[in-house]
Amino acid sequence: MKNKKQIISSIIFFGALWGIIEATLGYVLHFLPIFISGTILFPIVSFILYKAYTVTQSKMSLVFIGVVAAAIKSINLFLPYFSPFKIINPMISIILESLLVVAVVGILSKDDTKSKVSGFVLASIGWRALYLGYMGIQYLTTGFVSSYLVTFYATFEYTVLFGLLSAGIAFGFHYLDKYVSNNSKRSIFANINPAISVAVLVLAVIVTVVA
Repeated sequence: MKNKKQIISSIIFFGALWGIIEATLGYVLHFLPIFISGTILFPIVSFILYKAYTVTQSKMSLVFIGVVAAAIKSINLFLPYFSPFKIINPMISIILESLLVVAVVGILSKDDTKSKVSGFVLASIGWRALYLGYMGIQYLTTGFVSSYLVTFYATFEYTVLFGLLSAGIAFGFHYLDKYVSNNSKRSIFANINPAISVAVLVLAVIVTVVA
């Protein structure tokens, strides 16, 4: 376990990194066919959160990383050309993704492949299922119907099929990282300088505003 200052620095760094990815890659992916964005972003997000856990050894830090990323996303609420739903919904998904990774990070930390695959599948399908629950509440309160809920197949495709695909990509990232880590003596995220964390946070804010 790192000291409090190092953990806070790591939370800011990884949360800001997530914010940058949302504002850049996430922005581009939203122009592609539906469902693609979450399928690609979750593997990247789960990789970031898992690496953060290996650094901090704190599950709560992963929750705060999600909060930082969602807070960065919320900056768009103060810009006039964004629909509130297009900002709030991604913020909800960010929080749900971080919570589900927290729920399975103990499984992901085990050495056997079966546990890691199970963890990624549970997290990938789990956050999608919770997000659909949120979309159902949004429909009841606002009348907005998500395309994910239009038909049974659309719901099944979004939750299960794309969830499994996303989990497979996430495991691929993890396996590749494990191979690289085995050939490297020291993690580049082992000791993140607070100044670097603040710089990345500032960059995340700037990118979010101009993207």
